[in-house]
Amino acid sequence: MKAEARRPWRAVLNSGFLPRLKLIGSAALTALFLSSCAVGPDYVKPEPLVEDKWFSEEVGGAGTREAATDWWTVLGDPQLEKYINAAAAQNRELEAARAAVLRARSLRRESAAPFYPTLGANAAAVRQRSGGETSSAFSGTIDSSWELDVFGGTRRATEAAGARVDGAEENRRAVLLSVLAETARNYYAVRGFQKRIAITQKNIGLQERTYKLVDTLFQLGEASAFDLSRARGQLELTQSRLPDLEAEMRAGIFRLSVLLGQPPEALLGEMSAVKPLPAPPDVVPVGLRSDILRRRPDVRAAERELAASTADIGAATARLYPDFSLTGVVGGSARVLSDLFQSGSTIFSIGSFLRWPIFEGGALRARIDAEGAEADRAEALYEQSVLDALADAETALTRYARKLDTRNRLQNAVESRQRSVELARALFDSGEEDFLSVLDAERELVNAEDELVRSETDAILNLITLYTALGGGWEAFEEAGGEAEE
Repeated sequence: MKAEARRPWRAVLNSGFLPRLKLIGSAALTALFLSSCAVGPDYVKPEPLVEDKWFSEEVGGAGTREAATDWWTVLGDPQLEKYINAAAAQNRELEAARAAVLRARSLRRESAAPFYPTLGANAAAVRQRSGGETSSAFSGTIDSSWELDVFGGTRRATEAAGARVDGAEENRRAVLLSVLAETARNYYAVRGFQKRIAITQKNIGLQERTYKLVDTLFQLGEASAFDLSRARGQLELTQSRLPDLEAEMRAGIFRLSVLLGQPPEALLGEMSAVKPLPAPPDVVPVGLRSDILRRRPDVRAAERELAASTADIGAATARLYPDFSLTGVVGGSARVLSDLFQSGSTIFSIGSFLRWPIFEGGALRARIDAEGAEADRAEALYEQSVLDALADAETALTRYARKLDTRNRLQNAVESRQRSVELARALFDSGEEDFLSVLDAERELVNAEDELVRSETDAILNLITLYTALGGGWEAFEEAGGEAEE
């Protein structure tokens, strides 16, 4: 067999292929040089003017220390810390957010695919009969094309996709922050209901004693039917509160279990033991007000969407300009299959392609205008997210401070009620008051204790809201959760 037959592609090289390839290569290099400039606006990250000083400084922590990232550890409850870690690892909504990040990354890789040439293989075998004669035709080719990103359309599309990956990450962090906060809220709401149930049961016991005493006095003719009816009505009213408290406690456990990615009843046993509420801190380190812009995932996500929308303008603008492509085909064609790869059967083509849209009914300009309007919308939403974040934090600071004030006043009220009980007992022991006065004083004490527990629970829940408004919590799980960017 001849050397040419053993090396069929040498004929391609000897037929002027290399000079053409050099010419196309020069054109490609020129196009790549031109592609160093991408059309459309370059994104400039906005820098909102946000003061460092807080308007609401009631808790006294503004500008002193950085806000806590693992804020749940401040509350000193190992069981809560265990649930927080479980929620971060197992929550289903968070799993969905992680999947959204993976999808965004895949779309970014897809957007970058035009940077690389495409390669395909084709084969055909045809047998036909015409004019009484039968003939066969066989062909096999490999084709390639490469679209040159001369005006940066692909780069802008990839830039937008990359910004949306960042946005998906920030949305995941926002979901994580919400899950952590809801876990802590439901945990302490349950603890608050448990404590209120215990107080209500104590109150029921006191009112049962009162009712029995009044009933005895009624039998002796020393109390009226009105007194007896009033005592019974008060007892039944207090008893009626217990089912609602128990239902809310159980509902909180159900919600907590679901947040941890478990069936609703999973934590009924673990949460049955009553634990005290932590004392809310008088001072909460909140850092600088401007820190919110870098801590709040919703603000960060809005900024990334603005970056993506700006890049979309460039991608749309690039469609106004010519598309340059390099194409090439090499293969063989023969009437006999065994001759397909012989030198005489070789076919090839190489060239360049240009397409320039001249008139498309205004569609391209309309798309640019639409993307510009979307960027304006994204900018407005970003600015709104900054304002909302500031309002959330200032509101949380104010409310937490007021809840602390209410808690402190109720503590004083409980102490006063305790002194009233002691005084009523002393008067009863000395014979100056009857036992009903003691029971009334004890009931008022129990009611004040219930109000105090409600206030303490509200203070803790508002503390969690404050930490959430500051945007902290997601940082503690970045490395441990394997959430770092690729």
